[in-house]
Amino acid sequence: FPSSLASIYQAVTDLQRRHFISCPAMPDDVRETVKSLKGFGAKAEGETLQYWIDAARELGLAESHDGIGLRFYRDPPSPSPADEIVAGRWRKSYLVRQEDKGVVTDHATLLLQQVKPCRFKASDKRGGPGSRGRDRAIGFPGLACIHCAKKNNYGRYFPVAAKSLADNAANSIMAHLCNCRRCPEAVKSSLAYLTHRAILQKAEIGGGWKRTFYKRVWDRLHHERKWATGGGDPTRADDVDEDGTGGGNDSPNNSDDGDAADDATTKSGVSNAGSDVDAEALANEMGDLIKAAAIWLSERDAAAESAQAVRTRGGRG
Repeated sequence: FPSSLASIYQAVTDLQRRHFISCPAMPDDVRETVKSLKGFGAKAEGETLQYWIDAARELGLAESHDGIGLRFYRDPPSPSPADEIVAGRWRKSYLVRQEDKGVVTDHATLLLQQVKPCRFKASDKRGGPGSRGRDRAIGFPGLACIHCAKKNNYGRYFPVAAKSLADNAANSIMAHLCNCRRCPEAVKSSLAYLTHRAILQKAEIGGGWKRTFYKRVWDRLHHERKWATGGGDPTRADDVDEDGTGGGNDSPNNSDDGDAADDATTKSGVSNAGSDVDAEALANEMGDLIKAAAIWLSERDAAAESAQAVRTRGGRG
């Protein structure tokens, strides 16, 4: 009976060493298989030990509230978020789609399913030193945590280019979700578990997958803009749900207990991806930024002209 997640590996090792060799109920072929595997991963150190911990969490295990022993935080036979990804049962998302399967890791898929498109609002402005690097024009597209929507201004990211989305924003979103008290434990556990699987998947997909995939996400967010409501008016700064209805996640299970933790994360600089973009990244992706700005300005001008035409016709009547 392991007392913690970290002690599961040692408990299994003791079971193999002390019980399996003399278990009268174990079939001979199984016993021979166990013997043949002896020596593989003899010591669980570093990533190996962490894999055992993350795999146990993925199965639904967690340490008890009193710190002694383990408990199940979910029904073990029920599929986890990682299981749903593997089975191809992807939740609707404007950012990651079924057509991306095979060119993106399961970890990145689940990660982007935890955010939704949003627009920069006046309340997103931080001010103070470095604000020019963080603040964006009102209506600038970004990403927002679906679990924090309409609860506070934390978990919102506005990268300026596809490269900064891949290099900075993705890491900041992961850091936010690990500390987000509104994010379900099952999602956190699956994200941690899938980081190990991603190591193998990256080798299978091949180099350059990250740049290619996040460029797709950037284009969907800034150019395709199927998620936009209000006739695509860029001056509207309301958030957008994955179902396109607008607004946020108002589940009654979402409390405001995580505000302090989220605030601390934001102040530490972890949750603000835009502030970490260096000059080289900006130079490499300036073309994307210029295109996004041109589209935004064109849509704003079109909306202004339409509004002016309506007022003119109304005055003549």
